Amino acid sequence: MEIETTAILSIDLQNEYRADGAYPCENYDLILSNARSLMDRARAASVPVIHVQAWVEMEERKNYALLDEKLDESLRSAVAGSRGAEICEEVAPIDDELVIQKRWPSAFMDTNLDAELKQRGIKNLIVVGVWTDSCVRGSVFDAIYKGYRVWLVKDACGSQNDAMHRIGILDMANRLYGGGVLSTVEASKALLGDVYSVWLCTRPIEFDYRLSTIDSYYDAL
Repeated sequence: MEIETTAILSIDLQNEYRADGAYPCENYDLILSNARSLMDRARAASVPVIHVQAWVEMEERKNYALLDEKLDESLRSAVAGSRGAEICEEVAPIDDELVIQKRWPSAFMDTNLDAELKQRGIKNLIVVGVWTDSCVRGSVFDAIYKGYRVWLVKDACGSQNDAMHRIGILDMANRLYGGGVLSTVEASKALLGDVYSVWLCTRPIEFDYRLSTIDSYYDAL
């Protein structure tokens, strides 16, 4: 991981995923704490922190015609201007940090994220955020397809429950070409320029995971 070409990519750390939000994320307080810790390290090392915010304007709902059939107002997420769509204060942008607003799961779809990263010379992305199996997954795969090296921080990501999160991490790990998976502690060491440990993707579909092996494979990452 070349720190000079690295950025933190924080995905959808918004109020609606708190315990009292529309779509609670398990262990969200810990995820926010870990993400904040990495952001602080990054800022101290002059590593850019880029925030992604799910944000859907009223007139954009037509883009979700099939989903729209199933939603009433109480089930909507990423409603532009709502408290739920606000980035959590613990990990809120500071100064002139870039905020990318998106309306699709992937942070790269119909946004200027790729152009902004290229303008900044970014080649490595340290990824944190929610939900692991949805917006994180979509963003990570698009990042890989576009040639970025992704470093997935497994304990700074989360989903509705731990099982969904773990399966999401393993699914990404199986296709995390050019990148790897690490913990908040190890990512912090990397940002400080210290020796760190990371699981590296060495081949496609490295984990033939089953229900009985999900935990052992995940813990080994």
